[in-house]
Amino acid sequence: MKATNFPMEDDRGIVAVMIQLVHAALTPSAREAWDPPAPRSPSWFERFDRWAAAARQRDRERFLAESSDVFELERRMQALNRRPYF
Repeated sequence: MKATNFPMEDDRGIVAVMIQLVHAALTPSAREAWDPPAPRSPSWFERFDRWAAAARQRDRERFLAESSDVFELERRMQALNRRPYF
């Protein structure tokens, strides 16, 4: 049985105690009310978006890896910053 935050007073009568017990049994506890929802599987659009982001990141990294020295790498990084959509 769940613990309640309501004090049990004997002078209120049996009906009040029964109502209080039913209320305590049907009311979710604070922990149940704050639990995060169960994780759901990603939708088709979310999976496609993750795939496109990963492909874009791979392309950017490949473009930067083709640089021959540090100076060219810096120029390529600046070019990507000026033009964010590679």
